[in-house]
Amino acid sequence: MKNKILIAVDLSEQSASIIEKGIELAVKMDGSILISSIIPVYVDYLQSQMALIPTQWDEIYVAQKEHAMKELEKIKEKHNNLEIQLLVEVGNPKFDVIERAIESKATYIVVGTHGRTGLSHTVMGSTAEYIVRHATVPVLVVPMDRTEH
Repeated sequence: MKNKILIAVDLSEQSASIIEKGIELAVKMDGSILISSIIPVYVDYLQSQMALIPTQWDEIYVAQKEHAMKELEKIKEKHNNLEIQLLVEVGNPKFDVIERAIESKATYIVVGTHGRTGLSHTVMGSTAEYIVRHATVPVLVVPMDRTEH
């Protein structure tokens, strides 16, 4: 069975380095690549903004998905010699990355950290930490680029 590397990114500034590390791993492992970007559903925000018409939220999510796909297509074109699939959807990144790994039969997951600490880490939780704790396959965590630790 061929290795499949699931690279999960949020298209933040650090995503490019996460994708490059994932591609590097896939090349070394002679594996195929699935780059996934899960656009978070803002449930708490949605509940507080119920005055907005539901179709407005649909339009927002459609625009975000289109933008994400365009960005990922650029990466796929840059690496057109590799077998790369793209997946962009709206959901909960913590749970959906795990589900996509299972569905795609990924043999490795590559994620990054944001480096949040303290209250922001406690309140927001850590997607990478959740994935590491719940994944059934090895996870490569690419740390936030820092000059000091």
